Amino acid sequence: MLARNALILSKKTVWSAATIAIGALVMLAGGAAPPLSEQPGGANPPKYLVDEKDLPAVAEKFGLDEEGLARLRKAHHALAEHQAHPKPDPVKANGEVFTQANGEPWPKPDAAIIFTGEQIGYLEPCGCAGLENQKGGLKRRHTLVRILRDQWGWPLALFDAGEQVRYFGPQADIKHRRTIEALIEIGYQAVGFGVKDLRTEVLGMALNLDEAENPLTSANVGLLDFDSGFSKRWRVVELRAASSSPTAAPVRIGVTQVLAKSALGEVSPSDDFVTMDPVDALKEIEPQIEQDACDQNVLMVYGTPDEARELARRFDHFDWVVAARGADEPPHIAQRIEGTKRGGGAYLVEVGHKGMYAVVVGLYRKQEASKPGEGWEARYQKTPLDHRWADSPEMVERLTAYQAELEQLGWEGLGLKPAEHPTTRDFAGSNACRDCHTEAWEVFEKTPHFHTTETLVALQPARHFDPECIACHAVGWEPQKYYPFKTGWLSYSETPEMYGQGCENCHGPAARHVAVENGDIEVDEEEETALRAALHLEIGENEGNMKGQKLGQVVNNCLGCHDLDNSPDFDFQKYWPEVAHEGLY
Repeated sequence: MLARNALILSKKTVWSAATIAIGALVMLAGGAAPPLSEQPGGANPPKYLVDEKDLPAVAEKFGLDEEGLARLRKAHHALAEHQAHPKPDPVKANGEVFTQANGEPWPKPDAAIIFTGEQIGYLEPCGCAGLENQKGGLKRRHTLVRILRDQWGWPLALFDAGEQVRYFGPQADIKHRRTIEALIEIGYQAVGFGVKDLRTEVLGMALNLDEAENPLTSANVGLLDFDSGFSKRWRVVELRAASSSPTAAPVRIGVTQVLAKSALGEVSPSDDFVTMDPVDALKEIEPQIEQDACDQNVLMVYGTPDEARELARRFDHFDWVVAARGADEPPHIAQRIEGTKRGGGAYLVEVGHKGMYAVVVGLYRKQEASKPGEGWEARYQKTPLDHRWADSPEMVERLTAYQAELEQLGWEGLGLKPAEHPTTRDFAGSNACRDCHTEAWEVFEKTPHFHTTETLVALQPARHFDPECIACHAVGWEPQKYYPFKTGWLSYSETPEMYGQGCENCHGPAARHVAVENGDIEVDEEEETALRAALHLEIGENEGNMKGQKLGQVVNNCLGCHDLDNSPDFDFQKYWPEVAHEGLY
C-alpha cells in the first residue's frame, strides 16, 4: 500500500513532517464505504460491451463480412472473459483516501475544493491494458464529485487549471467543446486555458455556452477582449453547507487563472482572443481581489511550479497556488511556498497529467479570522481516479455522443488525409501473407492482434471511427499521430483486408513484395531480394524495453502502440513468446 496521503495543513503555522497528520482512502459516507451499487449509477452500471446476441446485427450495421463476424465473436469473447476476472483492489494498488491517521473518516469540512488540470485529451483512459488497471476519465471524476457533494454533503468548489486537449484540428475542437460542456454538467465554477486549448475554436465554443454557466476564467486571456463576457478574469464562489443556518456566513473562495510567461510565449496571435503578461494582468485585478476579501483565494497557473511560486510571492493574496505543468502525478503532500505570508503562507498544488488524479482540499474554520485567509485548517488528498469510482451514466452518454459525432464526420470531416508511407510502398493486408507464411499466420490468428479492429467494434459505443483508437487497431496508420497512410485502413466497406494489428504494421507495407512473389509483376533478382530484405526483422541480443535491455527496431515498433498510456506494464521479453514467429514458414 502506498504511504498514507491525507495531510492536515495549518493556515497559521508551518508544520514539520513530524507533525503532519496523515490519512488514507475509502468511499465513505458517515464512515462507511458504500458498495458500488450505491454509487451514482451503480445499481445499473453502463454497458461496456454490446450484448453477445446482438453481434450479428452489429456486424451488419458496420459492414463486417462472415470472417469479420467470426473475428468479432472472438474479440467479444476475449473482452467478456477479461471482464469476468477478479478486479485488482484499487485501495491496495493506489492507497486509501479521506481517512484520518486513526482510521476515522475526515470530519465534514466547511468547504472543499477539487483541483484538476492537464487532461490533455484523455476524456477516458485508453483501456487497452484494462480500465481497472488505469486511472482517469470524466466518468470517474463525475462520480467522485457526486459522492463528495451529493452523498456526503460537502460544499464543493471545482476548479480546473486548463489544457483539455493535446493536439489541434477538428477532433481537438470537438474534444475541447465536449469537455467544457461536461465540466459544466459536473459543476465546475472556474476552468482556465492551456496553450493548446487556445489553438481550438475556443471563441466559437464559448459563444454557445450559457453565460450563467460559462466557467472559462483567466486574468491574462480574454476571449475577444477582457470585457466581452465570454470569460471572466476573477470569480468569487460562495459555498454554504446544506445543513447550515440560512443566516450563517458562506465560505467565499476567490479564483483566477493565468498563463505563465513561458506558456504565453507558445501562444500564436489570434483575432479570437487577447493576452497580456501575467504580472500585468494580476496587477490589474489586484484591487478587486483585495476588495472582495475572500476567506480563501486560489491562483491557477498554466506554467511550471517555479513560475507559480514566483507569482505567489509577487502577489501575496493567495492561499492555494496551482501549477498545471508540474509533476506527472500530484505529490502526496502540498508544500508551503517560501516568501508568502497570507494565512501563514500559500501552498503549492500540482495536479498531474492526463486527468488521472484530482486533488481535494477540505477547509475547516477554526477561529474567527481577523484577516482574510486566517483562522483555517485544511486537509489535503491526492485522489486517484481508479475503478473504485463507478462510471457516471451522464458522462457515458456524453462520451457516446462524442463517438457518434466522430462517426458522422468521418476521416475527411476530421481533416485526415492519407499520407505517403515513409517507405513509399503500398499495403497489401495480412490475408496476402497467409498462404506463404503459414506458421506465422497460425500464431497471428491466436493472438489478440488478429482481432484488434473488432475489439473496438465490440465496445459500447464502438470506437473504430475514432482516429486515436483505430491508429493502433488496424493496418496502415501512424500510431502516435493518428493519421492514415495511403492504402491503409479506411473502413470495412472500403478496406476490409486491412483489419487487425497486422503483419505490415511491424514489417512494413508489402504490396509490391506480394505481387512479385505471386508472379503478378516481374522484377530482377536484385529487387526481389531487396523487397524481401526490407520486410525482414531481427531481434537483437537482449533486446527489450526494460532497464538493462537494449532498444532495437523490433521493440521500437511495439512501443508505437504499447506505450505508457496504452500499455503501461508492457515488457517485450515477457510478451514476445506469446506472439513469437520466425522464419519464412
